[in-house]
Amino acid sequence: MSATPPDRRWKRPVPPFLIQPHTAPPDAARVAQLRAADVTRLSDLVGRMYTCAPEVRPLVLPAIPMVGPAFTVKCPPGDNLGVMAAIRRIQPGDVLVVDGQAFTRWCMGGFELLKVARDDYGMAGLLVNGAWRDMAEAQDAGIPIYGLGVSPHSGPKLGPAELNVPVACGGVIISPGDIVCASVEGVVVVPRHSIDAVCAALSAPSGGHGIHGFLDEMEAHVADWQPRVDAA
Repeated sequence: MSATPPDRRWKRPVPPFLIQPHTAPPDAARVAQLRAADVTRLSDLVGRMYTCAPEVRPLVLPAIPMVGPAFTVKCPPGDNLGVMAAIRRIQPGDVLVVDGQAFTRWCMGGFELLKVARDDYGMAGLLVNGAWRDMAEAQDAGIPIYGLGVSPHSGPKLGPAELNVPVACGGVIISPGDIVCASVEGVVVVPRHSIDAVCAALSAPSGGHGIHGFLDEMEAHVADWQPRVDAA
C-alpha cells in the first residue's frame, strides 16, 4: 500500500525562510534628484511597466511623499513573520516593500512596527501589496504608507518569507535596490539598472517648447493620420 502524501496546505511549506544580502546603497545624489522630481514626470520616463496600478494609493492622508531604495519582503497572504524579520535589517533611507500577494482581509502589520523601523533603523516609508492598520497613529507620526487598503484584522505569524528578493505590487515587479517614488499621484518604481538614465533625462533641457510646442507636435500627428482616415 503506497503512502499518501501529506496535506501541506495549512502546514509548514517546503521552501525555507530565505534572507538575501542587502543590496549596495544607491548614489545619494541620484536619490536626491529623484526625490525632487514629480512622480508624474517619473512615470512618463519609466513608462507603464514601472508605474503601479491606481489601486495602490496613499493610505495615510494627506499623502506624504516617499522616495528610497526598496528593501523587499515576500510573505504569504496576511502573514507577517517576514515583516518582523525585516525590521532590524532595514538600512537608513530604505522603503520597506511588503508583498502580501494583494490579500486585504488581514493586515500585514501596524504602527508599532513602522515606528521602530523609522525611529531606530531609518526607514523612509512603507509600500504594501496588501493591507495595513493604525492609520491614525501613522498620520500623527508622519510615516508614509502606500498600499491596497486598511484592515484592523491581524493575521498569523507562521512564515515562511523571503527577504531581498523580487516582489510585486500594483502590477510592477520591484527588485531590491530599485527606487520607489510615491506621492499623492501614485507610485512609480525606477529600476536600479535605469537610475542613471532616468536622472540624465531629468537633467536634459526641455527644449523650451512648453505646452504649446507639445500641442503643435500633436497637431502634426493628427495631420499625419488624416490622409489615412480619408483613404480608408
